[in-house]
Amino acid sequence: MDRLRPLSSACLVGALAIVGCGDDASVAPEAPPSRVEAVAARQEDPAARFCDVSAPAGEGRALELPPLDGPTAPTSGWRWINVWATWCEPCIEEMPRIVAWRDRLAADGAPIEPFFLSVDRTEGEVSSFHVLHPEAPTSSRIVDPDGLEALVASLGLDAGATIPIHALVDPEGRIRCVRTGSVAERDYATVRAIIRGR
Repeated sequence: MDRLRPLSSACLVGALAIVGCGDDASVAPEAPPSRVEAVAARQEDPAARFCDVSAPAGEGRALELPPLDGPTAPTSGWRWINVWATWCEPCIEEMPRIVAWRDRLAADGAPIEPFFLSVDRTEGEVSSFHVLHPEAPTSSRIVDPDGLEALVASLGLDAGATIPIHALVDPEGRIRCVRTGSVAERDYATVRAIIRGR
């Protein structure tokens, strides 16, 4: 029995040493997040990581296009505004991908209508391009070359933005996502998720 007393005293001294002076032993360790919080963290908005400018569903800026030469932009459903130029190789390379994605997205329950908008200075440049590339989708053109600056600003981008520019516009005409630079095959699932609202 006598051997237990020194052992008990040693345990008490050790426990006090671990707790230390000034520590608040009443503070409980932080509880792990609830399942709801954990699921919400995993369901991060795909537009937030993919787009240069994004807005929550229904809260984006209203789409404002400058005066155009050529077909008018669609006004209903999801729209994909693709800003391009005949001299922009990445723009030309991704055009068939965007057209093919239109059909895939529709089949996946996320229909969207692409609208191609050239920033070329003259209609002749666009016409010549279509003669050489008859498979290219039809396109409108910004009438005033200086209109690009106003378009870039209306999309929420800074003046240094480069083309291609992609704007995903929801059925209410609100800009959900703006991205500069090309889209690649690996981006398909993200675009689909943005349109589906997940």
